[in-house]
Amino acid sequence: MKKTLLLLAAAAFFASCQNSALTVDAVNTTDLARSNETVEIAWPTIQQSLGSIEPQLVSVFNAKGELQTSQVLYKGTGEPQSLIFQANVEPQSSAIYVVKKGPANHNVDAVQQTYGRLVPERMDDFAWENNRLAFRMYGPALMAQDGPSSGIDVWCKRTEDLIINKWYKQDLAGEATYHVDHGEGVDCYKVGRTLGCGALAPYIDGKLVLGNNFVRSNILDSGALRISFELLYAPLDVAGAMVAEVRRISLDANSHFNRISEMFIGGKDMPVAMGIVLKDDKAVPAKAKKANPNFKASLNTAAGYVTYAEVADKLKDDTNNNGVIHTAIIAPELTDAKVEDNHVLALGSYKSDEPFTYYAGAGWSKTGFATEKDWQDYVAAEAQKLRNPIELRFK
Repeated sequence: MKKTLLLLAAAAFFASCQNSALTVDAVNTTDLARSNETVEIAWPTIQQSLGSIEPQLVSVFNAKGELQTSQVLYKGTGEPQSLIFQANVEPQSSAIYVVKKGPANHNVDAVQQTYGRLVPERMDDFAWENNRLAFRMYGPALMAQDGPSSGIDVWCKRTEDLIINKWYKQDLAGEATYHVDHGEGVDCYKVGRTLGCGALAPYIDGKLVLGNNFVRSNILDSGALRISFELLYAPLDVAGAMVAEVRRISLDANSHFNRISEMFIGGKDMPVAMGIVLKDDKAVPAKAKKANPNFKASLNTAAGYVTYAEVADKLKDDTNNNGVIHTAIIAPELTDAKVEDNHVLALGSYKSDEPFTYYAGAGWSKTGFATEKDWQDYVAAEAQKLRNPIELRFK
């Protein structure tokens, strides 16, 4: 009886949406539960059903008629390009969502789960985060002081709150360093002159061609569900050609992985490598022979990913146990993987004037990944989901 009433309520709700709505059937063809997974609808598809609607009026409802958080993407342009929301679909099942006109600016009051900005007050860092983790990359001001570093830094969080502004403000004011866990998390990852947690570099004649710090940043989208931005790098000599790197990164709510797309302006077809830096027992970047023997890299070329774990860094006077940081790269176009010099490398082939896209991220033993197996299982599932995205069927 309860199921019948629910079906009748859903039918009544969908009937009320006819001729003014787009019904979306989100189909999961895998045996994995898809929870809070971002799906995207092209803006022309929205307009075909809703007409010339203002972006702030577009709303998404689930089968119970409950308003869902959504975000209109502009992708660095002045016009709407697509709409995203997060779907929940059981294994080998589907879920109905309806896109229609809703409350004006309803997403303005939604809980913001992503954020990012240039941090000029901290030597031009670019920092970004979601409700799981925070990351940063280094800008031009820091390069003059510490030398070049094009790698990705990780900040571990034990809160779903957005903390970038708070941590920078406290650290710069001398109130509380973010290198010590005060209850919300900690920056306990060292990058140095490496690729850090998953950056990419040309891989010429078996050697990494490491880039310098970015010189310019541009936010493409910023909202409740996705932060997306672009970093531009000064020309770099790659095999005798001056090549300018453009790196586009996006991070969605509830995800542990950045989506990264690389372009090398002026570059030719060439091998590239995505890398995770190896660490010694003090979490300092180290060559393979001196890396902490308690943590081994996992290379799963067939499934398209590599993983690594390391003991987290801490200050000399810090009595906290900062646990273990787990890292991974998922690359749909992975051609090979190996441990070389001071990196776990995932290899690929860059095609001239085409973006090379992959995923890099991390997890923490104190927030959801108590063991290496927990992280391995999560990465394997994420790789499978990327190979089999939720299918959207429109009615």
